[in-house]
Amino acid sequence: MNEEELWLYTLCKKNNVFITDIQIHRLYSFKTLLLDWNKKINLISRKNEENIWKGHIALSLSMLFKINFRHGMNILDLGTGGGFPGIPLSILLPECSFTLLDSTQKKISCVQSMTESLQLSNVKTLWGRAEELNKKKHYHQSFDAVVMRSVSNLSNLLEWGIPFLKQTKGENVGLEKLSIAAPSLITFKGAEIEEEENIAKNNFRSIALQNIPLTFYGSQEFDNLDKKLIVATIK
Repeated sequence: MNEEELWLYTLCKKNNVFITDIQIHRLYSFKTLLLDWNKKINLISRKNEENIWKGHIALSLSMLFKINFRHGMNILDLGTGGGFPGIPLSILLPECSFTLLDSTQKKISCVQSMTESLQLSNVKTLWGRAEELNKKKHYHQSFDAVVMRSVSNLSNLLEWGIPFLKQTKGENVGLEKLSIAAPSLITFKGAEIEEEENIAKNNFRSIALQNIPLTFYGSQEFDNLDKKLIVATIK
């Protein structure tokens, strides 16, 4: 393992996430592919290329430090961009199926090429606008979980993402980690989220929101990591 790979292995181990050598090497191959594609199309900020391993790949995996996804889940990554958090999660969760959605066709073409190069048989790609696709029969109420970065305000994310979720009600239960027992939308958000949460609670009264501080072993090593996970489920 190189220095970056060893750092990630240790980070995952200390946060009780098992990661194999093959998975680490595949993540590193993803980094290489992403840097190559980023020369041709702006998948991530070029100013942030040096921070891909920690600020994009490891940050995507930090969702697993707080949340357990059960085997066999059908997961949608809404607004995947350059493949985050969907590609890193799909590498660590080979028993789950992933659909990576983005409204920019060029980005989806790049993501599809990368998943094919990485031989991720559990990943599909989808091009289109979420607010249109979430009404189509094939996608409406079809997913066990929707994951996403903070691509808009919380009310918009709920409006776009909740229609994709299966309508089974339930509770999220767990001890050290939150175990997803009901269809859920999970998104990264900044620390100053109270106003967005209040607005979303008024706009979506049938949705329960949980706010999870994104602190974990090693989180102090991340630059300006002041984020939370917001988990939304149907009451």
